Amino acid sequence: MNSRCMNEEFPRFEIFRDRDLVELERMVFALYREDSYGGKMSRRKIRDTVRELSLHPSKGTIIVFRIGEAVVGYAIVIYYWSNEYGGDIVSIDELFVKPPWRRKGIGTSFIEHIATTKARYLKGLQVEVTPVNERALDFYSQRGFSSSENRYLFRKLHRRAANKGI
Repeated sequence: MNSRCMNEEFPRFEIFRDRDLVELERMVFALYREDSYGGKMSRRKIRDTVRELSLHPSKGTIIVFRIGEAVVGYAIVIYYWSNEYGGDIVSIDELFVKPPWRRKGIGTSFIEHIATTKARYLKGLQVEVTPVNERALDFYSQRGFSSSENRYLFRKLHRRAANKGI
């Protein structure tokens, strides 16, 4: 048991279920209000993510954090193979813990949960942090994450109706 959970029940990390949708939407919007540098969020984007990961679980999953029956946070994790590292990588696309539950070891417990339950399959964990989110940068740095030697570049593509395939 994580002693930082301050006498609370140990957090459970459960696969998202349809009954969690409304609470997930609230948390995603809260994350994007706190860290608005990341762009705009919409219910459609959230529901598209839920649908995509439900239909294609090999791409990733949404994890809901619970203490007792209370939903206290979530993470979206994406899986991919890295030729460079010679194995699977888990990218923590989003991680959010509700403010009253922060600094109780829940985020740390989640990272350790992923690292230990998937350890024999994984070569590493990856996270993205917006340039203005110093709190998140400090959190991840204290847990062994460091800047990659490679730079992460991104090109946004605008999908055309007739060009939906690859």
